[in-house]
Amino acid sequence: MTPSSSASFVKAERRGRMAETLCVIRLTLTGWRILARRLKAKAGTGLGEVDIVARHGNTLAFIEVKARATFDAGLESVTPAQRARIARSADVYLQRRPELGGCNIRFDVMVLRNGLIPRHIADAWRP
Repeated sequence: MTPSSSASFVKAERRGRMAETLCVIRLTLTGWRILARRLKAKAGTGLGEVDIVARHGNTLAFIEVKARATFDAGLESVTPAQRARIARSADVYLQRRPELGGCNIRFDVMVLRNGLIPRHIADAWRP
């Protein structure tokens, strides 16, 4: 990795962590309980990282966070392959947490544009 690409990665990583933190704050203030952040599987499993797992009543949401210049760019950046990996990760998470089996499962996206409150798109896709 070159020094400039390393600096870009660090900057993007910081921006992503800040976006996730702001989304967690918004979710918490609107009644969601955060069950997991940055949920990762072992390398080589083909499972993706889930940014936030949150519960509100009987709804369990697997939430992808995107920090982008525009709302549309944030939505478009969640690719079909990424959606599939997140869905596989959700299946593994639910297998390990059988007490959540009765919850309504959905996949959400939260988009954060510079200086604005994160926008929460409920049920953004179905696997």
